[in-house]
Amino acid sequence: MTASKISASSKLYRYKPMRLTLSAAALMLGLFAFSSHVLAADPYANPYAPDTFEKPEMKAKKNQVPFREDSGLITAEYYLSTGKYSQALSVLNAVLSRHPMSADAYTYRGYAYYRLGDKKKARENYAKAISINPKHLGANRYIAQSYLEMGDLARAVEQMQVIRLTCGDSSCEELDELEALINRYKRGQRVQEAAPAEDEEENSKE
Repeated sequence: MTASKISASSKLYRYKPMRLTLSAAALMLGLFAFSSHVLAADPYANPYAPDTFEKPEMKAKKNQVPFREDSGLITAEYYLSTGKYSQALSVLNAVLSRHPMSADAYTYRGYAYYRLGDKKKARENYAKAISINPKHLGANRYIAQSYLEMGDLARAVEQMQVIRLTCGDSSCEELDELEALINRYKRGQRVQEAAPAEDEEENSKE
């Protein structure tokens, strides 16, 4: 092989990596442009690993443990679930002194008042919770029940619509319960929870 042929062959060999580099760069630019287009339409999309990232609303649906800004709410839940409504009130008053804008605390306190027979204070606390968080499911559900007990079906249905819009396509226990109560009301059946004060009395005997 002559020197000129060797020289030409060497030049060709040296230029091959350059061609490969330019091809790789073009491929990377194409992938970058594609991913940028996808991300512009949906910033949470991942065209390479679609199962890696989740949108915030999807993570929220999977998270079944609700956030509690004060551990006293957990204690209050226990007292409410065991019929110790006076103890729940004491705990909730303390929670509200620390977190005066807690819609959960007002809702729980309203329920405690309701179970102790003070429906006026119950409605006031539900209304306060809704003023803080208009989409609070529990507050809307319980104040709707209080409207039914007062014979005000129209206002109860209004609260049900708020719950329905808040839940969207998701299944909501509060919506199911309220729909059942409204159907009972329309059939002339009782919607009031039975003997609230007696429940606490029974628990105190145990």
